[in-house]
Amino acid sequence: MNSVEHYQVIVVGGGHAGCEAAFASARLGVNTLLLTLDLSTIGLMPCNPSIGGPGKGHLVREIGVFGGEMAKTIDETCIQLKWLNTSRGAAVRARRAQADKMKYRALLLKKIFSTPNLHARQANVSEIIVKNGMICGVKTETGVEFVCERLIIASGTYLNSRIIIGAKSYFGGPQQCRSSVFLPDSLAKNGIPLRRLQTATPPRIHKDSIDIQKMTELPGDPDSGGFLWENRNRFLPGQSSCYLTFTSSETIEAVRRNLKFSPLVLANITNVGPKHCPSIDRKVLKFPQQFQHQIFVEPEGANSAEMYLQGLTTSMPPDSQEEVIKTVPGLENARILRYGYAIEYDALAPLAFRKTLESRFIRGLYTAGQINGTSGYEEAAAQGLVAGANAALSILGREPFIPSRTRSYIGVLIDDLSGWDHPEPYRITPSHAEFRLNLREDTAEMRLIKESAKHKLISDERFEKVDSWLKKISLEYEMLSQMKINPTQALVEKLNATGSGNLKKQISVIELLQRPGIKYSDLTALLGESFVQGLQEKDQIEILENEIHYCGYAHREKDSMVQTEFLESLKLPVVISDDKKEVFSEKVRKILFGNDYDDLIQPFRKGLLTRSDAALLTSIMTGLNSENSNL
Repeated sequence: MNSVEHYQVIVVGGGHAGCEAAFASARLGVNTLLLTLDLSTIGLMPCNPSIGGPGKGHLVREIGVFGGEMAKTIDETCIQLKWLNTSRGAAVRARRAQADKMKYRALLLKKIFSTPNLHARQANVSEIIVKNGMICGVKTETGVEFVCERLIIASGTYLNSRIIIGAKSYFGGPQQCRSSVFLPDSLAKNGIPLRRLQTATPPRIHKDSIDIQKMTELPGDPDSGGFLWENRNRFLPGQSSCYLTFTSSETIEAVRRNLKFSPLVLANITNVGPKHCPSIDRKVLKFPQQFQHQIFVEPEGANSAEMYLQGLTTSMPPDSQEEVIKTVPGLENARILRYGYAIEYDALAPLAFRKTLESRFIRGLYTAGQINGTSGYEEAAAQGLVAGANAALSILGREPFIPSRTRSYIGVLIDDLSGWDHPEPYRITPSHAEFRLNLREDTAEMRLIKESAKHKLISDERFEKVDSWLKKISLEYEMLSQMKINPTQALVEKLNATGSGNLKKQISVIELLQRPGIKYSDLTALLGESFVQGLQEKDQIEILENEIHYCGYAHREKDSMVQTEFLESLKLPVVISDDKKEVFSEKVRKILFGNDYDDLIQPFRKGLLTRSDAALLTSIMTGLNSENSNL
């Protein structure tokens, strides 16, 4: 008879979501077990070798503020780091790192085995154990049982997964790993609603078989620092380059000739895939007149021979892939090391979990990552962090960790996933964040460090260091706000010389810095030696300047942010006396008193309520106190 082992929290899955969940739980002092199909694939990057980018880079910065491992690990193992969207506004600027896949995985595995309160085992979980609607443990395919108070499933794309190449398909997970065949049945039997999704990956080619002379080199930025606050000012020389090429008209013709072999045309795969990362088959089908599509050729590691073809995703048969690739400039002699393929897998149906990432159907069950209907390493890691923290916090009897969409991209991600019936795998972008001027990458610590310390996700020592650093920026902003300058002849002449306009009345230094072309470093020259520059660090100065430049626009967001925060705090069902119901319009009454979260929130999101209705609803409901559970 097998012995039964007990852990407070069990995490199923060793990908980015599972690792962050296990780390977060263990750091909070909870005895945690990580179960994974294969220990050697912990931290595996089965698709692209990059982390970050617009929206995604914001998530990684926030993961770092909350003590997560992704920011630390990619900073330590990246072979290229660069800024994106530098010609645009600060709200959409973001870092993007090229990872050394092998080093990233090795370092993450080392951290798994060296973290206190964290244990790792190789096992294929085949069944969840539920009693009276509460999670009690799991059973593996070998019959071993593990008992727990909280369970986090971060199974990625492995649930009942099928690899599909052309007309062929077989059970399997990313990079020929095993599929988890029995766990989906156990979830379904216990009332968890599932759906089918799909994703795909491009071929990998040998680096010695490409002609970089026909491509545009894309080097890194040595002064791009790092995702982690501690690495903000580091210099990173000797980076690897990526390369940019484009499909040609011959490429499109080759794809068209082979479309009859595409799973999308054969209809042997679900059509529900990530819209932000379409295959070359889908691009040709949807945009038949477009013949030039970007292809980024990216190294998979400093010592790896493999190059990843970002933008050339396909699951057509091997012969078709060979034909298509050889029509791309610079890839005429490319040697394929791994063929592209698609994966179809089980995931949760929308609205299956709460903002804590706990299931709406089974108490004590949490889910994170691609099982929740997302796409991307960063989205998975962010969910893992939230799920792991909440599982541990619930055991400790402490307040749940629910990031607000007004203060973080993680909050936007979690709020969208828990309350939006999204049709395809969700990928975070700046357009999802309605308050993105306030959610800039450079303000991550300013927005979130206190919340991180409140939930004990970081050490007191780290909080004090970051808080002291932030206070210097705040004090300088306050000093500049109070410092007044008069339109002296000398100052007016200097301003005219810079082309920033005249000065006719007394203004604050903040107002001066809001003028185009005036930088913080110019103040000494403009105001004289009496002005003492309080900030010296480059990134502190950049944050100060961004806060000043965007303060007018950001301030306009405040009213909407307050209203959104109020809506997030609502507890359902809402109890309002009949006499107060009469002050609402008929439209509001229909929306509000159905006690349905989606009916309540969506009209605000979609602007279906008038300002007067919204203001009245907010003012009346602000005073309400309900002891019901917060959705």
